Amino acid sequence: MLRPEIKAEIDKGKLAVREFIEGAATGDQERMLASIDGIEDGCTELGGGWVCAMRSVSKLRSVPSVTKTCFLNYYVRYGDHLRQECSDLILADALRVLLPMYRGSAKHLYRGESLHNRSRRTYGLSWTASIEVARNHAMKGIARTAKGGSVVLETLAPKEAIICKVPRTQDRYHEEEYIVDRRYLMAVKVTERFSEMHVNDMQLRREAK
Repeated sequence: MLRPEIKAEIDKGKLAVREFIEGAATGDQERMLASIDGIEDGCTELGGGWVCAMRSVSKLRSVPSVTKTCFLNYYVRYGDHLRQECSDLILADALRVLLPMYRGSAKHLYRGESLHNRSRRTYGLSWTASIEVARNHAMKGIARTAKGGSVVLETLAPKEAIICKVPRTQDRYHEEEYIVDRRYLMAVKVTERFSEMHVNDMQLRREAK
């Protein structure tokens, strides 16, 4: 039998997920956003609240455009946190429902990535149309502190791989960002490599500037 405090967390998580899904499905932005604290604090039999919420929302056939606009605003601000809470693949399935659909053609995209993820083909969701942005992430970002260092990746992403393009009006860091599902990528090549750097050395380099 579950301890009372664990049961309370599960019940809280289930209720929050249900509120999130129903809010998303009906375009009730206030209901959807109000559920987020419960999702953050609660748990479910499947694990964290976000895992259950994203798995559940991916089963919806569609959501209203107001839901997509609302969640895009949330994702632009808190996408890093969501990626820590969910696997990229679970999140990618949910984002195909929750974000405005990409309607363009194939696109040359770049990404700063760790050599570790490159060797496993476990590329992240955020790519850019700017090789300089990708190079900056590879050279100065956390990916360089991973074993083996970092790389700059290049791919011609088919339209099926691109979930969403972040609009300029919401691209806070001017990174020309695209949200990409790696399962649909074809050839991905390395254009540049950066040696591994200890996190303390990277911090010292930043402070010296």
